[in-house]
Amino acid sequence: MDPRSFPASGDITPAIQISELPDEESQPLNKLLVSLQNAMLAATAIDTGVFREAHTSKPQHKHPGLDPSKASTVWTTERAYEAGFLDCPEEWGNLGQGAPEVEDTIPHAFHKPTTLDISVSSREYGPVAGIMPLRKAVAELYNAQYREGKDSKYTWENVAIVPGGRAGLIRIAAVLNNAYLSFFIPDYTAYNEMLGLFKNFQEVPTLLDESDGYDLHPEKIKEEVQRGVQVILTSNPRNPTGRTVKGEQLKEIMDICRGRCTLIMDEFYSGYNYCGECDGTTLSCASYVEDVDVDDVLILDGLTKKFRLPGWRIAWVVGPKEFIKAIGSCGSYLDGGSNVPFQEAAIPMLEPTFVKSEMAALQQHFKEKRDYVVKRLSDMGFKFKIIPDATFYIWLDLSHLPERIQNGLGFFEECLKEKVIVVPGIFFDLNPQSRRDLFDSPCHHYCRLSYGPKWDTLKKGINGIERVLKKHNALPAGFSTEEQH
Repeated sequence: MDPRSFPASGDITPAIQISELPDEESQPLNKLLVSLQNAMLAATAIDTGVFREAHTSKPQHKHPGLDPSKASTVWTTERAYEAGFLDCPEEWGNLGQGAPEVEDTIPHAFHKPTTLDISVSSREYGPVAGIMPLRKAVAELYNAQYREGKDSKYTWENVAIVPGGRAGLIRIAAVLNNAYLSFFIPDYTAYNEMLGLFKNFQEVPTLLDESDGYDLHPEKIKEEVQRGVQVILTSNPRNPTGRTVKGEQLKEIMDICRGRCTLIMDEFYSGYNYCGECDGTTLSCASYVEDVDVDDVLILDGLTKKFRLPGWRIAWVVGPKEFIKAIGSCGSYLDGGSNVPFQEAAIPMLEPTFVKSEMAALQQHFKEKRDYVVKRLSDMGFKFKIIPDATFYIWLDLSHLPERIQNGLGFFEECLKEKVIVVPGIFFDLNPQSRRDLFDSPCHHYCRLSYGPKWDTLKKGINGIERVLKKHNALPAGFSTEEQH
């Protein structure tokens, strides 16, 4: 099905035909494509009334003023629910989740609080930029980790506490001026909402090179700056590829941007660093900032990934005071600020020596899981040009598989049948407001796997992928099963 044949806004969706497949084979794929088409149409600015009439069996009440197409469509989750995930989630290998395991079972990692001492003062509305003690703790952590020996240091005025990474991105987007903003493909799916919601900047997509693992090189940044881009948004370490820009390359990128454009660095996976000895060393562009109040660099991070506390919704933006003042202020009309009791509970976790010890435990544990997944998948015939050196994601190339499962959508559907969830690669080809034609997207033949879940869930998922390949006669000759329980 060619997405270019989708109807224009307001047209009724035609039936999808797959004439080249026999009837018994076309039915499940037809159902999948209809489901995806419906999701894509619902997620774009189509006439919602016509959409409802075409895709519902009975009339529905039309709520005045409501446009449900503005809601983010989590298509993979919805399809998993339809396949029975909610009925018995413990039986599934959910490798689609973008979060790490939260249990207190990682060797040498500290046990997370199970109760909170809630102060009387925390019953009040908190400052929308975050409470002062936590802002100071974040600044002191960055100075200890990345600013040793440098004259310019971060203070509490360089930190805004935000209720999660998405909220931080939205706040940043709200304070940008009329500018071109460059983003890279593939990258984090949530950028779609940030890039599509505001009209005060124009987003500019830039495709990275598949041949070198979609690495972000200084030359690419230089090209963007030379063509007049004033804001650059990227993740580092990178989601979904698991790659990191570091050392001299990162320094060169910072030098190119200095004085010419604002660099927004999503560093939520900075603790998942397997480049060295897994000794707790983390990576951040904060190491290469010359003046914390002059360099136009905004850094996002928080407790979500590194401290495995996604439910706390405590994150931060670090940057120049003028930027932070605006980012803090706009929280009053965007999100109202972060939960005060959880802010208070976060303060002791940010002591620098404690953080390094926690990161060492994290890195050793997740590197072991990465190595396990890479070995199992390699034995099944998957190829890795470059082993990911960060995050907890595998950007898996499906191009060598039989036609039925060599694209992310087909592979995803077959995995559901084995109670496994992955994320089709097409969702990382960011397309704000659906302006671009994704028919020839280079992300089609990829999917993203997460080794964030706990061990038993991870093994269920990898075992399920093995069964998918076996069903489609896609395992290499001489392969012996390694299903583990």
